[in-house]
Amino acid sequence: MRFTSTAKKDPNSSTIFDEEPKSTRGINTMSCIMKRKIQKIKPIVEYNKRGRPYGKAAVEMQLYIGVLALTESLLWTRNGLNCPRI
Repeated sequence: MRFTSTAKKDPNSSTIFDEEPKSTRGINTMSCIMKRKIQKIKPIVEYNKRGRPYGKAAVEMQLYIGVLALTESLLWTRNGLNCPRI
């Protein structure tokens, strides 16, 4: 795509701007979790008395669930891609 602009001072001069393609972010993956999946190592998530997870494995699990929710669960309707309001 090319853009041209003419200067008001000199009508014969024009400047051409070439638009370079924008780089996009790649897929978000957690490398430490992906390495463990390849090696088939399963971390143990510990729970407290109230049933809430705690510890390093629990934090990684919650972060990975958030990544999966963003990349895997797309909601489609007749109007296209929509996310419900919370």
